[in-house]
Amino acid sequence: MLLLSCPKTLGWRSFKIDFTRFDFEANSKLVDVKVHSINTTGSGLSLVLNTIEIIDDVDLSASIALETNTGNYTNLLSKTFNFCKMIRERNSEPLMRSIYQDMMRYGKWFTECPVKKGTYTLQNYRVDEELLPSFLPETNFKSSFRFSGPKNEQILKGILYGRVDKSKGFNNLKMFSMG
Repeated sequence: MLLLSCPKTLGWRSFKIDFTRFDFEANSKLVDVKVHSINTTGSGLSLVLNTIEIIDDVDLSASIALETNTGNYTNLLSKTFNFCKMIRERNSEPLMRSIYQDMMRYGKWFTECPVKKGTYTLQNYRVDEELLPSFLPETNFKSSFRFSGPKNEQILKGILYGRVDKSKGFNNLKMFSMG
């Protein structure tokens, strides 16, 4: 009865997202990227991106894959779209827009195109588990992305590895509190 009267409790997820590694390759003529850390709990990522040139007409290819067998990943989601259009038009790419807006809560990120020269930061970014489906299995994952500019010139590509950990979520708290 108490759970039904408290809507915030119903929004809790039974898992935690932990990051384990971030591999990337940047076009040194356009950007300089430094990963400062994946914090000791594995849940936060910090990085600094310096744009050296003005970057216009940015496309993004992104995918999320879950590990089904050791070392084998199955794509859960794959999407390619015009990143600049997503920034300009509120109704375009609602899922990607939600993820991007979540990232913006953790630093100074670009909000318009063309992307101006400057420094953009992400500080201790943690995935908002509310953006993810509650039925995710406990497994490893990888999130791949590739930003490209005009004529498909690569700006930045990377793979963020992590784990969906069900031992750190609401179920663990519930068992602890019930004795």
